[in-house]
Amino acid sequence: MKITKQLTSLAYGMGLVMFAGGVTAHGLDEVGQPACLEANFMMADAMNAPFGVQGPGQVLEVSIVTGARGITVANPFGGSADPNGPVCENGSGNLECPGPFKPTGVLSGGLNGHAFITSAGQQALTEFHRNGDPIRTVSFRPLLGNPTGPAGRGTLPRPLGNQMMPNGNIVQAICDANFFNAQNSDVAPEGGLEANQWFPPVMQTAERSANSRILVIDQETLQVIDEYSQPKDMDPRWTCMAGIAFSEEGMGVSMFHGAAIAMVDWKAGIDKQSRGVGSNGKGSHGDSDSDDDNVFRLGKNKNRAKVTRWIDLRPGKPADDPSRRDSLRAWGYDEDGTIYVTDRERSRDCLRGEIPGTPGGCNPSVFRQKIQVVDWGDSFPSRTIGLDPGVNIIAGMRPNRMSAVACDAIGGPTAGGTDPSGTSCDVETLLVAASAFNPGCSVTGSVPPAECFVQGGGVGEYSILPEDADAQDGTCTGEQTGAQSTYGPGGVNSGCAQPLATYLGRDNVTGSEDFVDPRMLMVIHEAFVQ
Repeated sequence: MKITKQLTSLAYGMGLVMFAGGVTAHGLDEVGQPACLEANFMMADAMNAPFGVQGPGQVLEVSIVTGARGITVANPFGGSADPNGPVCENGSGNLECPGPFKPTGVLSGGLNGHAFITSAGQQALTEFHRNGDPIRTVSFRPLLGNPTGPAGRGTLPRPLGNQMMPNGNIVQAICDANFFNAQNSDVAPEGGLEANQWFPPVMQTAERSANSRILVIDQETLQVIDEYSQPKDMDPRWTCMAGIAFSEEGMGVSMFHGAAIAMVDWKAGIDKQSRGVGSNGKGSHGDSDSDDDNVFRLGKNKNRAKVTRWIDLRPGKPADDPSRRDSLRAWGYDEDGTIYVTDRERSRDCLRGEIPGTPGGCNPSVFRQKIQVVDWGDSFPSRTIGLDPGVNIIAGMRPNRMSAVACDAIGGPTAGGTDPSGTSCDVETLLVAASAFNPGCSVTGSVPPAECFVQGGGVGEYSILPEDADAQDGTCTGEQTGAQSTYGPGGVNSGCAQPLATYLGRDNVTGSEDFVDPRMLMVIHEAFVQ
């Protein structure tokens, strides 16, 4: 929905916001708000400078009914963590306690309603009570070959998004690519890390693509039991992966540097004992007397992913085209099976050596970040939601029912809005998390960082109605129209989607600042039993 006025942001409460057991869905007549409002969202905050407040990382919960902050899941590996306790793996040395969290994947609704949160800093998965108390953890470092202790902090490969499988197991995306902040990234011939020869400072190689995979984790034991590895044809679009979602078609995996979603037959490889997908065999499940066999091993041919089709966000481009680099992160389905995926496309390819500060170098103004929309059954984008140039580094995304906050912002459920029949709020919308959230900014700032790249992330809620699709005519260019913007010269960026509501980040009413650096985002639709 294109709106031409600045929406009022939210005042935040610090109280605990949870939905008690026995809550039922309310209709419009009962509460004056859309149905299915029993939902908060959880967002991983990596707490990286300059976008967020520097720190170990945390997970924030926000109510979409009131907009208030709820649970904050703090760093389970912090200074108070028991180095010999279950969260730190009883002093095994695989984890660093005290050490960083840097969460990426967030998942809730598992056994006993617990949350499972991935730590990129520790290369681990931790199980939490829904009040934020940690229960236990498992480290991927030994399996992935990463060093243990402080030497392994943030090394490659590293985990990103996670998801629950239809059979109750957990799947975990393992990304191997060159990052500027990984000490074991490839070294450039000129010296330093190869990633720093690119803008943004990340890049992929064929060797690291072949090492990117999806791990399958038994929810009861938290042990890795299976995997999906690179398909036999070694399609170049199979790269570092980030987001995972399931449908009746299969398991979809978004490729960070592939600008495509691989649809994988998740059932391929299930054995007669239903040990899981691509199981190595008896030994990997503890039913063998041989200690040597009681370890899951990567790289077995039977574990190769069976890709049934590709959903390609760069149709017509070669599978290894530079435009695919640093593209897709989060994605998900709406209630009709339509796909929404974050696409960090650029107005031109940023090639090796074209980095900020060099003649002709790339800079934040080349970003043209958008949400690509793919209708059910299509293999290419059907339309685009063109995001304001100030919504930069989009990482988390999830379709959801319209929030009460957005409903109020458009005038309530009986307002004209986009549906004069009086049910304007009874629709789905899209939550989008960005590390730099400055809608209405100017892209002409001459002093770095450009005004569209000012630190401070947040979450915006957007319309997904087809009649509100943006950038179909190419007008989302960042050209300014209207009055003075809150964050810089000009007004609303013409032709670009503007948020219906904003969460976290700057509060234009109170003047408070709650800087975050978002990663994955999920919504919680259930009341949980502890």
